[in-house]
Amino acid sequence: MSNRNLKILFIITFILLVFLGVKTYLPRLSPTSSPYQKQVKTLDKNSLKSILIKKTDKQIELKKENNIWKINSKKADMTKIDNLINYLLPSIPPDQIAQTDKRHAEFELTDEKAAKVRLDNKLTWYIGKSSGTSVYSRFDKENSVYLLSGLSPYDLSVNADDWYDKTILSFDQSKVSKVSFKDKSGEKKIIKKDNKWLFEKDDKEVNQDKINSVLASLSNLLAKSLAEDKELTNFPKNPELTITVDYDSQSQTLEFYKGKEDYLVKRQSDGEKFLIAEYSLTTLLSAPKDLSTP
Repeated sequence: MSNRNLKILFIITFILLVFLGVKTYLPRLSPTSSPYQKQVKTLDKNSLKSILIKKTDKQIELKKENNIWKINSKKADMTKIDNLINYLLPSIPPDQIAQTDKRHAEFELTDEKAAKVRLDNKLTWYIGKSSGTSVYSRFDKENSVYLLSGLSPYDLSVNADDWYDKTILSFDQSKVSKVSFKDKSGEKKIIKKDNKWLFEKDDKEVNQDKINSVLASLSNLLAKSLAEDKELTNFPKNPELTITVDYDSQSQTLEFYKGKEDYLVKRQSDGEKFLIAEYSLTTLLSAPKDLSTP
């Protein structure tokens, strides 16, 4: 066989191998849209405006206003909402485990038993029973069943209090410049100078460990619930303690009202009222006295 024929044979063989390789491996490299992705493709996580959760005859609705999620006109727990959205709109599509309605009853995905979640009045999920750390789900008017990872029925509460943002205060402790305490004994103001905490009145140094402990408690202060109007009668009209903290070019004032077991905490900036267990406030309630002792 001549060199020319060998070259032609080599070229033909090479082309056939390339064609075979493309046919074999290209489908693996080119992602195909899953049935789940096709259903959710019209939804964008960042542009969602409403979430409706319904269980039997109860339901709640969360709405996004000025880029803030709210429920009953109160600020909602952003972390909890983001988690729910990420579970429903995962980056990796969930496994499809059934394509017919034969196992809907077994997975508790019937109209009567399933919890329902609707995003932006566009798409509704039926959420059934748990399977390990996942739940069975399907879309409204669709038979296919998917296994959503990370989500549980407990993430779909229809109790509004479970969705409220219970953060009373949250700030970077290192940004605090001044703290004031006011109780029946009077008012104490503490300022930060040259990286040391001093009483504003006489520049006397404050016990640094004690003030740091107080700031640590204040910087991540969480309530057990928001206070309802009917509960306000259980507390006195005048606060037992008032704390004002200045940080990062802003100021927040909290008023603490003593009840039988809990304290009512009022945040002056927006008037929001919270309930917090007394044992959670031990460091703050004793601060005016403790900071005055070496």
